[in-house]
Amino acid sequence: MRGASVMASDEASGVAALRAVDKLLTEQPDKVGHDFSAAEHEVAAYRDALSQVWRTTQAEADRQRLAVVNSVLSVVVGGHFPLGGAPWPHIHKARDRLAELVG
Repeated sequence: MRGASVMASDEASGVAALRAVDKLLTEQPDKVGHDFSAAEHEVAAYRDALSQVWRTTQAEADRQRLAVVNSVLSVVVGGHFPLGGAPWPHIHKARDRLAELVG
């Protein structure tokens, strides 16, 4: 799903986001804490990078990538502040979508 308009620095940001979500899923902390914050930070940084790409290109493919990252960020934030336990199955699905995007 990667496009030519995604720069190497944006790809590095995507890899960092994926690693942070992978770490979160590996550790699955009982308490909400640093792992969620780190994952949110990295996914938000990737979102910001893709947002800049979309602002430059206005390409539909770039808008779609941005929408995927926004949905992943929403799931991670929702896991950080759950009403019950952390929604690990949803975070796994969001991770898989992020992995498809990053390649």
